[in-house]
Amino acid sequence: MRASLTLIALTATVGCSSPSYDYSGYKTYDHFPLDGERYWNYQSASQDYLMDVRIDSTESVGDTAVRTLRYENANLASVLYWIKWSSDSGNGVQIHGYMVEETSSVGPDDGTDTGDASTDAVVGTWVNFDPPIAITDHQMTPGETIETAGGDATYTSTFAAVETCDNNWADTSWECLKIVIESNEAEPPPFVGTWHWATEFGTSLFQPAGATSPWILTDYEWDRG
Repeated sequence: MRASLTLIALTATVGCSSPSYDYSGYKTYDHFPLDGERYWNYQSASQDYLMDVRIDSTESVGDTAVRTLRYENANLASVLYWIKWSSDSGNGVQIHGYMVEETSSVGPDDGTDTGDASTDAVVGTWVNFDPPIAITDHQMTPGETIETAGGDATYTSTFAAVETCDNNWADTSWECLKIVIESNEAEPPPFVGTWHWATEFGTSLFQPAGATSPWILTDYEWDRG
């Protein structure tokens, strides 16, 4: 069941401002906000369930606030996986760890759910990255790439473009930062794929590696706390 939040006034007619740019580039962390309490809901054309995403917990790693986001099957209230993110003006967007739930199916979009995780990513235990995986610097320009070694894998994150992205919540399309995360693993973790981030709202849509269609935003709530 969705947690009750005291909401900032947001409606389906809300607009999203264009990403701001200065001589140093786009402030990437503004497009992946993690302040307050946030809730996102997504749907995918290739899945028969909705996905809920919310901030599950917060921890401090040095001066960095790390938020654990829980991704779950909204129809069953069953957790799919967790990802530890941070987003700030000092380090940009980083991933500090992830865990795939043992009973979750996060693999190919074949319309089936066997009850087992269809991925070679580590299942049922936390994989922590120290140092964290760098997804963006605090400011970047399209075409810039960051490469990070994490365990036995190498992750490459590219700020591919600024482009119009869809959502099913607001009545207009948004201008988003397109971030492509790649890995040399045959079956990578769930954060590997293509992300579109909108100013103030965060992820408008994302398509995990191997998925045939993206998860598109259908609902959003924010309590600034």
